Amino acid sequence: MRRGGATIFLDLDGPVLECRDRHYACYVELCSRYGRKPRAPEGYWRFRRRRVSAVDLLISAGVRADEAELRRSWIDLIEQPRYLTLDAPQPGAAEAISAWKGAGWRLVLVTLRREARATRAQLERLGLAPLFDRIAVCDPELGSTGKAAAARDDVGRSDPADCVWIGDTEIDAEAAAALGCSGLYLVSCGIRSAGYLRSLGAGEVVRDLSTLRDRLVRTIERSATRRL
Repeated sequence: MRRGGATIFLDLDGPVLECRDRHYACYVELCSRYGRKPRAPEGYWRFRRRRVSAVDLLISAGVRADEAELRRSWIDLIEQPRYLTLDAPQPGAAEAISAWKGAGWRLVLVTLRREARATRAQLERLGLAPLFDRIAVCDPELGSTGKAAAARDDVGRSDPADCVWIGDTEIDAEAAAALGCSGLYLVSCGIRSAGYLRSLGAGEVVRDLSTLRDRLVRTIERSATRRL
């Protein structure tokens, strides 16, 4: 692994930011808009972490609306600034990313969002933007294909074998496989449960970024030692 060429690709929502309050608040607003009672937060997240969509949970709450309409309403709400203010960095995430940057990793944030300006403003407000060498925002409709495409130029700076991907969903696993990343870590502190992530049979499931902090620092250090 070449110092300066090794890259970590990081998903934003889940691994870096705790976004549960934002997601649940949008769900509650849409239930209220249609005159339905929302599930309690624990019930909502129990299903979401098993890959049940927010739209399906709205329908199961009794919302009578076209699925496409509900999806549009969800997309319109989820990135509004008033909801983005509900996000906060995951405990220890900033410290882990800073340690990796100091060790020599190139850090690329790849997120499925529509509003690049709002995303950058949120990261600036939280003091996280300077930690990343590049911030790539791609349309959620593109899924893993969009994420892999957004990261491909950065892979070209070195070699896929020098790249690690950290995410929290099946989309991240698919993007990492498409790029041929040598390492894939799926964090269970995000939108999917550890059990679900293990069922994918891809990469290694870990609790959060703090779990990986020292391990990825040592990866760079061992590589540098072998070159001496």
